[in-house]
Amino acid sequence: MKKKNANILLYSILTLAVFAATYNTIRAKKLKNKLHTLEEERAKASQDSILERSLLQIDSILIKGEYRSALNAYQEQFDAVINDGDEKESVKFRIEVAQQFMNLHKEIYEDHSLSDSVQEIDTTNVGVAETSIQLRAYDSLSFALEKAKVQLNRIKKQLKKRSYGEYLTFKNPKKHQLHYVGQVNNSKANGFGIALFDTGSRYEGEWKDNLRHGEGSFYWPDGERYEGEYVNDLRNGIGTYFWPNGEKYTGHWKNDQRDGDGVFYGKDGEIVTSGTWKKDKLVEERKNRK
Repeated sequence: MKKKNANILLYSILTLAVFAATYNTIRAKKLKNKLHTLEEERAKASQDSILERSLLQIDSILIKGEYRSALNAYQEQFDAVINDGDEKESVKFRIEVAQQFMNLHKEIYEDHSLSDSVQEIDTTNVGVAETSIQLRAYDSLSFALEKAKVQLNRIKKQLKKRSYGEYLTFKNPKKHQLHYVGQVNNSKANGFGIALFDTGSRYEGEWKDNLRHGEGSFYWPDGERYEGEYVNDLRNGIGTYFWPNGEKYTGHWKNDQRDGDGVFYGKDGEIVTSGTWKKDKLVEERKNRK
């Protein structure tokens, strides 16, 4: 009888031991699977972070205007993405945009459209000679080259602060097609962003519902640029307009025209004239004391 009880007790202990071992094995396997899953998620998050940083760097190249280099870099990232999904679609879309930018860049040299620029005007209406076409063409190329170098550092700083994960294509009130890179809200350009126009011009600055609105800078393909305030897609408020030959106007604007107090500077930075403008015409000149 005692032997029988001893066997039962031993059997019970063995059963409990087997059960405990099985339970621990299953639990260990679950923990191992969970750890493996966490490692995969961490690795994926790390890869996503690396991809995002790489794309931001390539975006800065695209924004700088080096479209061929950006296209090649995007293609390398596309080939490096293993799984199909949002990441690959994002890179694919960037490739399409870079290709479109290249096509637009090519068209610029075939048709220099300067829509929306302050062109072919008497800059002071007080006898200041117009810049020759030849000089403007020469200055345009050299100015654009130097300006691109200066802008790169500023754009890099902006890229560190802002997300450029979204792209849009839309038309502005003047029916020009825009390719936009920047902050998006309600499926529209809202916040800070950069857009390339089908004319070859470029805008960097603040947006509201697909309109330039707030502080921004606009660059024409001939080297002219405007830095200042926009309201409802038009130059409104305080701003400075630069010509490639070094001349510039600083003052008030209304509906894309100089309107209000302003100062016109010559190539050497000296004041040529100052006064009041009305609809882009100098209507009242203030004499400057020497």
